[in-house]
Amino acid sequence: MRIAVLTDSHYSSTEAITCGTRQTGIADILMRRAAFRLNRLLRPDVTILLGDMVDTGHLASGQDDLRTLWQHVKLISSPVIAIPGNHDGAVDDFYQVAPRPEPIVDVAGVRFVVNIDPERPGCNAFREEHGLARLAEARQGWSGPIVSLQHVPVFPPGLHSCPYNYVNAEAVTTAEAAVGVTLSLSGHYHPGFGTLSAGGVTYLAAPALCEGEFPITLIDLDEKGGLTISYENLKMPETAGLVDTHVHTRYAYCNENMEPNRIAAFAHAFGLAEFRLSEHSGHLLHTCPDYYRAQDATIPAPPANRRLDAYLAEMAAAGIPAAWTGLEIDCRHDGTPLLAPADWERIPFRIGALHQMPSIHRRLDVSPEALRDEFLGLMERFLQYGFFSLAHPFRVFRRAKLPIPPGCFSPLVRMLKETDTAAEINFHTNEPPVEFFRECLDAGVKVTLGSDAHNLYEVGDFALHLDFLKRCGFNGDWRDIIRA
Repeated sequence: MRIAVLTDSHYSSTEAITCGTRQTGIADILMRRAAFRLNRLLRPDVTILLGDMVDTGHLASGQDDLRTLWQHVKLISSPVIAIPGNHDGAVDDFYQVAPRPEPIVDVAGVRFVVNIDPERPGCNAFREEHGLARLAEARQGWSGPIVSLQHVPVFPPGLHSCPYNYVNAEAVTTAEAAVGVTLSLSGHYHPGFGTLSAGGVTYLAAPALCEGEFPITLIDLDEKGGLTISYENLKMPETAGLVDTHVHTRYAYCNENMEPNRIAAFAHAFGLAEFRLSEHSGHLLHTCPDYYRAQDATIPAPPANRRLDAYLAEMAAAGIPAAWTGLEIDCRHDGTPLLAPADWERIPFRIGALHQMPSIHRRLDVSPEALRDEFLGLMERFLQYGFFSLAHPFRVFRRAKLPIPPGCFSPLVRMLKETDTAAEINFHTNEPPVEFFRECLDAGVKVTLGSDAHNLYEVGDFALHLDFLKRCGFNGDWRDIIRA
């Protein structure tokens, strides 16, 4: 079974983005990003939260922070076991927000012992007699693996230089060894420490989510008690030089929290080399209801609805380079861009996108062959205008809950090649087709990585994209195939 561990997020809505080495001010976004990564890629059998979810749980603001953070935790698909840490405030207050687990919890053939122990000076802890007795209780009638959970690390004295431990660590570790605990799992110590072994027990301290590479600890436990430990970083590897070429702003009607100054901060925090803003052209020229009409018919763009100039000015005021400030230009019903020629010349970075097809928008009953021909005809005309990349090439069908019509892949690959347009890998409400991108790579068509971020947690999150390239059969240097 697979165990995912998130610990020490230390969220604080009252802090700046950083507090020393702790990224406390973005820990809510980290938790949302972790939830997405867990659900879409890592798929654990259980997720363990080992405390210090917030930084000031003893304050009313800290309890509000815990409620905010828990809205993101609730998105995690797997069962969740949460215990409080010394920063989370009173135990009963913590469990007014988080579900209180039973002292002993069984998941997928593994028994978890939940320890909530009193603090001792120096940020240490103490295991009371009833806690020691619970270990023996957990073994009664149970022959499978046992995992002991606690916030403060526990390990045999002298086995590691970690400055935190239980003041009665010898009694705790003796009890764990006596009942055959497989893994004693902790948080609290932000660097964490790898596996230590003594008395048949493995000891592990998971590193803090709010520091360094923003790690999720993964524990793969086999039925015989064998352990494999790995770490999944929410931050992209800085050495890869990755560029997110599809980021939205607060000007998108569908954005959630995309303030320009925060976009830049998150792009840096998540390890991007650069990013590109790609705002919907139609959102900057029309009201939200008229945006959909403007793709399906020729309607004027009233000056009163125009926000393009304000968008460009605000991004410049936020310090975002003009070369990074672009548009996601919508394809209209006749294959022309939803942007006037005069504005086109002002935009240094342009990606194209088909969000709406006439027959689909008008709910016409047409054959797959007619859909294919309509799609390819639009693309033939649209791509001639010249774009850096084509966003989410087939999402128009997915959004309509339609299969991609047969015969679309090879002709579109040819068009992309002829117009020197990259194909965007995009997972925002989308599943890119493997076969299409294999054809792109075989034909020498470059690809781009686009988060299509409408929420800050999505900025530069390319774990799925890089895994997708492996599924496409690519194992070389990303820089050989990615246009940045």
